[in-house]
Amino acid sequence: MRNLILLLIFIGGIYLLVHQKKTSNVDLKKLEELKKEEIKNYTPSLPTEVKSEMMLSFSKKTIETLKKLTLDSDQNVRFASLELLWQLKDKDIDKIVKRSFETETETEIKIKIIDMLAQEKSKLSLRLISYALTNYDEKVRIRACEVLGDFIDKETIDVLTPSLKDYNEQVKLAALKSIDKIKKAIEQEREKKLQETTLPKPLFQIEDK
Repeated sequence: MRNLILLLIFIGGIYLLVHQKKTSNVDLKKLEELKKEEIKNYTPSLPTEVKSEMMLSFSKKTIETLKKLTLDSDQNVRFASLELLWQLKDKDIDKIVKRSFETETETEIKIKIIDMLAQEKSKLSLRLISYALTNYDEKVRIRACEVLGDFIDKETIDVLTPSLKDYNEQVKLAALKSIDKIKKAIEQEREKKLQETTLPKPLFQIEDK
C-alpha cells in the first residue's frame, strides 16, 4: 500500500511538472508573439532638433548683422553667415534657409546649404532640406533627394514621395533610390531589434508524446 501511495505521488509530481512546462512554453510563445508585433510596428525616429554646440552667445546686434549678410552680394559671405546662424540654431533659421533656397541664384551655394544641413540628422534639418525639393534648379532637387536617403525615418519617405512625380527623370530616380535605401535600413533595424529581443530557448525541454 505504501509503495502504491509513493507511486501515485511520483506520477502526480511528473504530471504537475509536465503541465507547468507546457504552460511556461505557451507563455513564452505569447511573449515572443507580442514582441514580434511590437518590432513589426517599430520605426526609427529622428531627433526633433540637435542642440547647438556653440559655446558663445552672440549679441542681438551681431545676430541681426549676420542675418543681413545672408543677403550680401558675395556668395561666400551669404553662405558663411547662414552657416553660422545654423550652428547657433537661431530662432529664425527656418525662414532664413527657406528664403535662401528661394532667392539664391548660385547652384553651388544651394548645394552647400543642403550638405551643411545634412550633416545633422534631425527633423529640423529634414524640414529645411525639404524646401530644396521644389527648387527650380534640377541639380539642387537631385542633391536634396540624394542626401535624404541617410535620414532613416518614415517621415522622410513622405517628404520624398512628391519628388517621384517630378518632371525631371534624374530627380525621380534620386528620390526612388533614397526611398528604397530608407526602407531597407528600417527593415534591417527591425530585424536587429527582433534578434535582440528573441528569448533564448530553454536548455531542457520535455517533448510531448
